[in-house]
Amino acid sequence: MTHLGAPGTGHKMKLLNNFLSLGYAALYAEALALSNKVGISTQQFDKVIRGGRMDCGFYQTFMGYAVEGNREAHKFTLTNALKDMRYLESMADSVALSNPMGNAVKNSFALAHATGGSGPEDYVPHLVDFVARLNGTKVT
Repeated sequence: MTHLGAPGTGHKMKLLNNFLSLGYAALYAEALALSNKVGISTQQFDKVIRGGRMDCGFYQTFMGYAVEGNREAHKFTLTNALKDMRYLESMADSVALSNPMGNAVKNSFALAHATGGSGPEDYVPHLVDFVARLNGTKVT
């Protein structure tokens, strides 16, 4: 455990941690949609990334859904992701910080949420389906 300081600092750090992981999720979802559009399958994409420098624990749980179809590979809802990104935006606003990347990540989750990803079993890795569908493709 790492002590960060005054009460509330841990919550701020949690939002920063979630910003990083949710940012990865938004990148993965968009990269997979694009790879499929240009003829690179999800399996081929994964074969190149897995085990390389861009591989990490979060990538592996995210791809547990995209590659293996494990709907419960990472059980954090799209609704909670959007909520945390809105809190991050508020935190940035409170210190007059421009956060274009945070807003882009938030918008990825807002799009998924607005197009049906608001259920209790709509998890972060399922973002890949919403991004693919919005772009006329399917991640396979």
